[in-house]
Amino acid sequence: MTTSESAYGVMSGTVGDDVMTVHEPVWASGAQRPQCGDGASEDRVEERFRRVNCPYCLANEQAPAA
Repeated sequence: MTTSESAYGVMSGTVGDDVMTVHEPVWASGAQRPQCGDGASEDRVEERFRRVNCPYCLANEQAPAA
């Protein structure tokens, strides 16, 4: 298993200060971003070995604007 491949077959990570919501990251403009678009553009995605629990990432939808 590589560092970018989780035990569940989908990479997952948190963004910004919210370490409880786990997103499915995608590559956008050379950086990893949550699939749902959550977080500020300067927030880094921190890889986690936990299941994705973001309802927007799971439904392949955009998160509402904050």
